Amino acid sequence: MSDNKKKNSWLSWVFIAIVFVGLIFYFLMSFLSKGKQNATQSIYDKYVSITTLWAVQYKNAFTDLAERGIIIGNYVDEMDLEPISSEVISLAHAIVEDRKCYRIVLYDRSTAVTDSGETVAKAPFEDLLNDDDSSKTQYYFLSDDAIGEIGDLAVSVPIKSGRAYVFLFLSPEIIAKNIYKSGYENLSFAAIFKKDGTVIRKIDRFMDSDSKFIRENNFLTNIQGGTSREEYNLFKAKLYNGSGCAIHTEYKGDERTIAVAPIGIEDWYIGFGVRQAETDVLVKGAYGEVKSTIMKLAVVLGIFVIGMVAFAVVGTTKSREKGRKLEDKADMDLLTELTNKAATERMIAEYIDDNKNGHGVLFILDIDNFKKVNDTMGHTFGDTLLKTLGKEIRKEFRITDIVGRTGGDEFMIFLKDVSDELIVEREANRITRFFHDFKAGGDYVKYSATASIGVAIFPEDGATFKDLYVSADQALYRAKKRGKNQLVFYNEEKYGK
Repeated sequence: MSDNKKKNSWLSWVFIAIVFVGLIFYFLMSFLSKGKQNATQSIYDKYVSITTLWAVQYKNAFTDLAERGIIIGNYVDEMDLEPISSEVISLAHAIVEDRKCYRIVLYDRSTAVTDSGETVAKAPFEDLLNDDDSSKTQYYFLSDDAIGEIGDLAVSVPIKSGRAYVFLFLSPEIIAKNIYKSGYENLSFAAIFKKDGTVIRKIDRFMDSDSKFIRENNFLTNIQGGTSREEYNLFKAKLYNGSGCAIHTEYKGDERTIAVAPIGIEDWYIGFGVRQAETDVLVKGAYGEVKSTIMKLAVVLGIFVIGMVAFAVVGTTKSREKGRKLEDKADMDLLTELTNKAATERMIAEYIDDNKNGHGVLFILDIDNFKKVNDTMGHTFGDTLLKTLGKEIRKEFRITDIVGRTGGDEFMIFLKDVSDELIVEREANRITRFFHDFKAGGDYVKYSATASIGVAIFPEDGATFKDLYVSADQALYRAKKRGKNQLVFYNEEKYGK
């Protein structure tokens, strides 16, 4: 290379290095400018994660209650018992004793009996049942003490085709004691609310439960008043689509980051609101770490890239060329210059994986009596036969088709994008004719080699390479068993013998 060419090459790499380093710094600075936004979203995601975990706890509590009710209902049906009988009461009492719930009431529209056998007023239970859904399991978040403690979780499960019901009760405080501790109890509120925004339960373990958001008017309306219409509409759309989400808002001087998540029962949601001052502290801390890390990373990457580009001036071209040669050599069968077994199987499997709706044809062929050729004519002639076969058979197919040597005298051919039955049969006839005319050897010895061939169609004979190979191999076995020197389809009924 001339001095001018070397100089131009060096200048080109220097220019590339400057541009590359400039781009890296540009993207790092762009990322830094978005650091606060990303840090804020990270904190929001953390709040949403906490809230979603609580929602799952409540849903699981209701689901567990319903399952206990179903157990009682199935017992009544299987044993053909009266809904209010000593056996059923005993079962209900056992469930309560096992601490699965704290009260069960059996109700048959004329009588209401607890798990301890005590008869209680039936009117509260009549009031709870929604006649429109009386044949379905119903869920309740009780807000008065007509039946049990204030704020009881309750489930009614119909039995005897809705003529009787099992009511099961659980205190929400049991759940509240077990919910994930956020670390923000003194700065936050948490509450259960309906889809229309009405608060139906405050979680009292949070010291900040007197927030104006859950003390006055409508929870969702209060949120809406402290943010833009676009942000609120996005927030509400995510919520009603079943996703947890968070938003920054303010109501009557009470500024919060509020995260909500659907419980998945009766269109109920749980809301979690942290004072904005605390959120700002967390965001600032996260952003400061990001900023410091990015600046350090920018310096390190700049030095690293310059060094790597300088190194690349010397070694890139040679490395690429060497890599290409090694890759080609690793995939090649040195005798026939076709792809080897590993490369052939890999390439076919990749095509199948990437073309689930594609079509193709797999041929597996063995040279007939090849051992005899080696024994009688010598291994050198056998190698000549294989080499000639590899060279000639590659010419018979498209450059996009896969042709490889997969064993001593075994070859594999996969034709891509072949679906028409007539084309399949035409290609089968092509390879059959090939072996009718094929000869190998020198001027004085010409050997006419024949082959046994098994054929399988993708995807009808196999939707994976393994299944397709097994089908073709079975067809090859039938070809050998019938006397060799022939081609057999796996699906002989469709393509003929």
